[in-house]
Amino acid sequence: MKFFNCLLLIFTLSIVSKPNIVIIVTDDLGWGDVSYHGGFIPTPNIDNFVKNGVELNRFYANPTCSPTRASLLTGLHIFNHGVIRPFMNPSAEQTGLPEHLKIMPEYFKEAGYQTALSGKWHLGMHKDEYLPTNRGFDSSYGHMLGGIGYFDHVASGRMDWHRDGMALNEDGYSTELIADEAIRIIKNKDVNRPLFLYVAFNAPHTPIEAPDEDVNNFLYIDNELDRNYAANVSKLDNEIGRIINSINESGILEQTIIIFFSDNGPVYDINPIVKTVAPGLTNSRGSTAGLSGSKASALDGGIRVPAAIWWKGVLEKSKSDQFIFVQDILPTLLSATETAYDDSFDGVDKWDSLLTKKIIPPSNVFVGNKIIFDERALFNNNWKLYYKKPVMFDVEGSFKLFNIIKDPFETNDLSNSEKTIFNQMKESLMSIEERNSIGVINPVQQYLFGDTEGGNVIGSPWLDRDYDLKKPVSKTKSFFVMTWILIQSFKYQLLSLIFFIIICRFAYIKYRLK
Repeated sequence: MKFFNCLLLIFTLSIVSKPNIVIIVTDDLGWGDVSYHGGFIPTPNIDNFVKNGVELNRFYANPTCSPTRASLLTGLHIFNHGVIRPFMNPSAEQTGLPEHLKIMPEYFKEAGYQTALSGKWHLGMHKDEYLPTNRGFDSSYGHMLGGIGYFDHVASGRMDWHRDGMALNEDGYSTELIADEAIRIIKNKDVNRPLFLYVAFNAPHTPIEAPDEDVNNFLYIDNELDRNYAANVSKLDNEIGRIINSINESGILEQTIIIFFSDNGPVYDINPIVKTVAPGLTNSRGSTAGLSGSKASALDGGIRVPAAIWWKGVLEKSKSDQFIFVQDILPTLLSATETAYDDSFDGVDKWDSLLTKKIIPPSNVFVGNKIIFDERALFNNNWKLYYKKPVMFDVEGSFKLFNIIKDPFETNDLSNSEKTIFNQMKESLMSIEERNSIGVINPVQQYLFGDTEGGNVIGSPWLDRDYDLKKPVSKTKSFFVMTWILIQSFKYQLLSLIFFIIICRFAYIKYRLK
């Protein structure tokens, strides 16, 4: 019995000695939305965190939210986990992150960690098997879909707020509530287990809302949309500061690895069709600080995001130009915590690189998504190959090659002058086997039944699951709806064309009458 108790004590001590893990993910926060990158919105708490930790100057996510979250949790790129685009609400489609994939909280739970999620899930909710508490989280709290009203917690006409998979009616501003839950978990953590905490804010995703007292701090900004966006980001920064302060006040800062990053770039230069099927996006005012592209694009404005990691006394007070991709986080954290895993990830363990500051160049690393366009980026050493192709049409895609170190704004396409590199990377990119678990987006289905954010409640909470499933529309109806979508998307171009034709016709008639 004494021998058994001794073994149990050794096992317990080995578990407790593992560092805590806190991952803080923001939603659509752009490269230029933080003041440490020169943004006009003050973000002192994020800036201070980056200053204290290791600034990850070359951190890359996927261009949209669900693909990034799936890569974070699985360590896989989009064609291996199959989540190629954001999920719609469960009445429009019934799917989720494939159940057979082992994800981050399951690894850490097996290693003895307490596991918790506070915030956004967006990886499926149609059936219980998709819910966070059935994917390795001891507890989960927040919302399931992509975007909600910050005050009413409504998405697509139904309330989307829960605790442990049960619908929850709760007053409060979502950014505060998500931080409150994270702080509660930190303060009440199991002293016998290390903590794995995933904090996924919905800020600054649309709809852009903020408490009046925060908006009033930016009355000097004339444009109302810019003012609201600044208040939203400022409030986010404040709540991130509260979480980090709670880690310090709980006396576990030196035993905690904290990672911060955005899930993709900001809403800045969105495709016209996307604007039509998801009009709420037009109210966002994110900044890429000059990087090309934005959310949904595989140009750097859509995938290069603010990020940092801090482990006091281990990783601190420096800046790293190590390329780190979102799928690298899982193997890196498993290595940092000395947690066993098989080498089945697309992501690469970057822990030693962060410790030694020795740069490991990327070798044909891939990020991307498929929405209206199939957009991909392949990184190899200093080179980035960018690919774009419309999803709805069987046409050739376009390629551009950049030296992403010398040309961070992607202004100089070198595909013609660097033929050998271009051809090698093109072959690598197009040879990636494509797996797609949720299907290419149907713009008509999205337009008719897809997601909206905030507003009137027209049904019971989503997790009550009493909604009707929306059947795919007929080909005839799809044709007319798609035509209407295209007209709405390109109405100004169409009006200009019509006006030009009228002018030409008028000039021709006048010429003939002479």
